[in-house]
Amino acid sequence: MKKITQLGLVGIVFLATLVPAFAETGAREDNSMMLVYLFLGVCGLIIFLQLIPVFALGFGIIKGFFSGKKKDTKPLTH
Repeated sequence: MKKITQLGLVGIVFLATLVPAFAETGAREDNSMMLVYLFLGVCGLIIFLQLIPVFALGFGIIKGFFSGKKKDTKPLTH
């Protein structure tokens, strides 16, 4: 009976030292960062493409504001 208890304690101590090693190596690795970056890139591209008309309109307004007035225009008559 003493021998079984000794072997049991040795086995428990041995397994107790191995369990953290198995828990450490069995951790799940998450390799989805590339997909996250691709998704964020597509979202950024969509936002950028929606801002192009805003910049074009703003550029046109500023260009028209600083270009000066034309003096040789004729009023419309009906």
